[in-house]
Amino acid sequence: MRKTIISIIFILLCLFLSAEPITLFFTNDTHGAYLPTTYKTKEGSITLGGYESLNNIITAQRDTLKYSLWLDAGDQQTGSVFSSLIYKNAMGGAVVEAFNKMGLDAATFGNHEFDQSYNNTLRLARLAKYPIISANLVYKKNGKPISKTPYKIFKQGKLRIGVIGLTLTELPEKVKVENVKNLVVQPYKQAIDKYIDKLDKKTDLIILLTHNGIDADSLLATQLDNRIDLIVGGHTHAATETPMIVNGIYIVQAGSHLVYYGRLDLDIVNDRIATLNPDTVCLFPVVQTSSTKETEFTDFFHTITAKIDLDMSRIIGYTDVDWIPDKYKETAASQWQAQALYNEYKEKYKPDMAMINCGGLRKSIPAGEIKVRDLTEMLPFTNYITVFSCYGRDLKAMIELNLNLMNTIEHDILQTYNLKWQTKDFLNDNKVWDIEVNNQPVEDDKIYRIVSHDYVAGQWDKYLGFKPFDINITNDLIYDAIERQVEKQLGKKKL
Repeated sequence: MRKTIISIIFILLCLFLSAEPITLFFTNDTHGAYLPTTYKTKEGSITLGGYESLNNIITAQRDTLKYSLWLDAGDQQTGSVFSSLIYKNAMGGAVVEAFNKMGLDAATFGNHEFDQSYNNTLRLARLAKYPIISANLVYKKNGKPISKTPYKIFKQGKLRIGVIGLTLTELPEKVKVENVKNLVVQPYKQAIDKYIDKLDKKTDLIILLTHNGIDADSLLATQLDNRIDLIVGGHTHAATETPMIVNGIYIVQAGSHLVYYGRLDLDIVNDRIATLNPDTVCLFPVVQTSSTKETEFTDFFHTITAKIDLDMSRIIGYTDVDWIPDKYKETAASQWQAQALYNEYKEKYKPDMAMINCGGLRKSIPAGEIKVRDLTEMLPFTNYITVFSCYGRDLKAMIELNLNLMNTIEHDILQTYNLKWQTKDFLNDNKVWDIEVNNQPVEDDKIYRIVSHDYVAGQWDKYLGFKPFDINITNDLIYDAIERQVEKQLGKKKL
């Protein structure tokens, strides 16, 4: 018995002595959330997030660590004025530069990195001093990865850590078609299998850095073997307070908008994670911290925020109701903007109706002042005004499609203006009748003109249920059109 105990102690000691430590930090879906946000809780209010506090926290911790790695699982872009700035010829370039100066080690592409244009995506990638790792986004023409780094091996002491990047296969459904028309999104397992054998021979630990969503990552884990140790994910804004384990693979995700950052302290033995307890807390709030030390990051950050405060504080109008967007139902915000779009172009293009997708509205504006900053963050996408045609019979199919979407919450719905109909019970019966445009009954074979934007027209199978024709994509941004209408209709209205 004594010999057995001694043997066990000897084995454990050998494992301890051979263990290689590494601390992994992770973030995802930060969406340009450069400023902290105050949240209401049962205990009161708490303020969390912001680039400055994140930088202070991670920098202070990394200064005490011998080996560490910081990975970001995509969607750094879209959602704030900071991410709407043109910096070094790239919209969102200031976000990339902020992560450069904070010391991020690697990221993968999220869908919002493709929101503006494909060329803008390439400009963002060129600005990054950290590799943007992508194994399953390849060129349609030759099958080569769009990233020069489908995987990356990081050297930390004696450890060799391999990271493979993946982006959601539904990418073409999430962005404008032309932004990804030259790309193919390969299935996750296919992309992994292309590199895993070579990578396994050269590394002690393999991490998948994904922007697929927590369910997709969990399903993927069931198809993998123990050469994959950990999945650091994003896209669905899941907050895994403790690591999930699926098929022996750890899965983590850090919520969104920098409410949390992730940290895992790992010991690696014989190409495996040796000491990670599934009850280990791996998410920590981005509490507010301050630093008197001036760095490259603080100099850059304060310069950009000062510019934002100067440019974006102009009041353009006033609303006497809260504008609170909802992807899955009509709201005061979506109704006003659809009508504003119609009014803006009724003389120029003579549309019969207007429509926008409710998911294009991203920030709430409370009753009161509307500043440039507020409207920019509510309408963060580079969508161009588009006019197209359909037949009257198409409108019935479109209405029923969107009523069904309100129930299934498969994706966001359309908000229309100048289009009316009757329905018995849209929650249980999506049949519609008495459809009217401009208070006149719809004629099945009559052609109707619709003013919208290029995202709706490009994703017609998703939103419209019919293929539009006579499409005219203009050079007008929807943001500019709505800003003009806010100033025209609401600019002189005092509360």
